[in-house]
Amino acid sequence: MAKLAHGIADTMLLQCALAYSGQKILAPSANTNMLDNPITQENLKILQNAHYTFVDTQIKELACKTIGDGAMAEPINIFWTTTQALLKDEFWSDRSVIITGGGTVEKIDDVRFISNFSSGKMASAMAVALYCKGANVALISTKFDTGLPAHIKTIEVQETEEMYVSVVNSIDLIKAKVKKQPFLFMAAAVSDYIPANKKNGKLKKDTIGENWELKLTKNRDILASINKENITVVGFKAEMDIKSAKENATKMLKNKNIDAVCLNASAQKLEIAFKILENAKSV
Repeated sequence: MAKLAHGIADTMLLQCALAYSGQKILAPSANTNMLDNPITQENLKILQNAHYTFVDTQIKELACKTIGDGAMAEPINIFWTTTQALLKDEFWSDRSVIITGGGTVEKIDDVRFISNFSSGKMASAMAVALYCKGANVALISTKFDTGLPAHIKTIEVQETEEMYVSVVNSIDLIKAKVKKQPFLFMAAAVSDYIPANKKNGKLKKDTIGENWELKLTKNRDILASINKENITVVGFKAEMDIKSAKENATKMLKNKNIDAVCLNASAQKLEIAFKILENAKSV
């Protein structure tokens, strides 16, 4: 790094790095004292000002058998940083994006709940795709795929109210420092109805009796509740009736006052459509 910072090209690798005008990524590795040395820190600043991108070091056992900052980043983090550098575009770069995913979990008591078959896979895949395009992504979900890029902000929620609060707070946060108009992708499968009375502890069969009539009440509509000013909002709709799917999606577009609807119209059982790794949508 010291040689790069001061233009010393005494090896083929350094010559290539100094001659190449495109984006360059460095994943340093050094002893903690060497990394913290003021000369090294000054060289890092020089390279950052020269538009080098750094994949941060991590704290773990070093070659000298001490624990400290200076270990090279995990290869997967280097992969994601490189992928973003190759794929990012002007539209999404530095644009804030909020994505919701998974099926909400509405508690009946402390051991039972109402939910749906949503796996959260599509939301996680969208988060990765938009991260690779250069967006600043916040993923609010009940379920997450493993191996998400470290720079994707993940917020785990369960119930609708938790998701609503997280969405509102995230919108307020990005609007306060917005450079480009942000996007909200509401891909979560939010329960339409929730238990009217949540019970603490566990309901006993002896108390319930032979028949259980569970009273439900209409749930909060997150899309209808949020402030959609200065943010592009995309809703998601799953339909099994192919004939009426487009009409229902158009109604959603108008009734919710949103910018677009992503329609999943599937003749197969939706519980299967929720679990598959490949999907097709109409916008």
